[in-house]
Amino acid sequence: MNWKHVSAAAAVLAAALGATPAVAQNAEGVAAIVNDHVISTFDVRQRATLLLVSAGIDATPEMQQRARAQALRDLVDERLQLQETAKFDITVTPDTIDRRLADIARQNETTVEGLAQSLGRAGVNIRTLRTQIEADIAWQRLISGMYGTRVRVSEVEIRETQQRIAANATRPQYQISEIFLPAETEQEFTEMQQGAMRLLEHMQRGAPFPAVARQFSQAPSAAAGGDIGWIAAPELAPELQPIAEQLQPGQVSLPVRTQTGVYIIAMRDRRAGADAGATSIVSLRQISAPAARQAALERVQRRIEGCGNLDNSISGVQGAEVADLGQTQESELSPAIRDRINGVAVGRASPVIVDGERVNTIVVCARETGGGGIPDRQQIEDRLREQELTMLSERYLRNLRREATIINRTQ
Repeated sequence: MNWKHVSAAAAVLAAALGATPAVAQNAEGVAAIVNDHVISTFDVRQRATLLLVSAGIDATPEMQQRARAQALRDLVDERLQLQETAKFDITVTPDTIDRRLADIARQNETTVEGLAQSLGRAGVNIRTLRTQIEADIAWQRLISGMYGTRVRVSEVEIRETQQRIAANATRPQYQISEIFLPAETEQEFTEMQQGAMRLLEHMQRGAPFPAVARQFSQAPSAAAGGDIGWIAAPELAPELQPIAEQLQPGQVSLPVRTQTGVYIIAMRDRRAGADAGATSIVSLRQISAPAARQAALERVQRRIEGCGNLDNSISGVQGAEVADLGQTQESELSPAIRDRINGVAVGRASPVIVDGERVNTIVVCARETGGGGIPDRQQIEDRLREQELTMLSERYLRNLRREATIINRTQ
């Protein structure tokens, strides 16, 4: 029989609630067939265990059963993605996967070998993670190649977003992380609220909020562990505003029903809005090197994406140094420095200039207006583009599911 085209909420439900999929009843065998490609019950069990380990949830037999439904859904989607990217001759080399694995290992303060050993102790073969990475990279390339140049963010959209953010700058600001479980029908809302409570129980027992968000949240912020950064109170859903007003830093809400689904929000920090007429405050660092190393520094300048790893970024540039220029009001900077950082996005570096026998670039580590962070024009454009690409990606995958022949052997 064909796959039932339920929403992504159903996948979260099956993982977070108590439905026991029949896949758990088979020691081995076929879990599903996707356009003639077999997904085995072994694949499902491996992915379910990876999901639980990544989320920091105890891999009890009960939770493994609950996770298998989501694992199956993920594997079906990934198989559809790989089949579609193959049509466009998109391939992901082992070296590319190795680099992504190395990034994941560094984020977990270990090596690839250490990561493989840790997964192995949990019963997960590293190949399971490699397959997940392959599908993710291939799909990103397809979506970028197909829509990247077609997505246009108008000046009107950017200006309206800037105006809205500026209007809210004096309101209370919250640094929030979210878990979102979408729902449409009353039955789905009931199921999602129950599922959210189960996730909350696991977090109360020690499962990290970011890890749970990465695995279970259906919001675009899931990839960032649910982090939506600083947000003004009026930008939250109306149902969430009074909840956020009550939460203190470090607290997590109970599940909250909104028009589109169920949220759990974590208050990481909060602050008062900016004073009216407040000036921008910038945090800057300067990277300098001998003039003979200008070309090397220019290569570094183009790759900089934040101030967290500048020392490593310049490790290959002989004689390069990083100097912290501190935090100051932009109006108090010298005209020359103001001109150099004008239009430079947070996390990026100014063009390299020659200063006597040395060359240097200035990195904008942060830019705030009074007490509230205000994204610059480029950040707003990037955010709007990402939202549009996410919507197009979800629509594309939904169409693939609808058109595919998917036989589910676990029902």
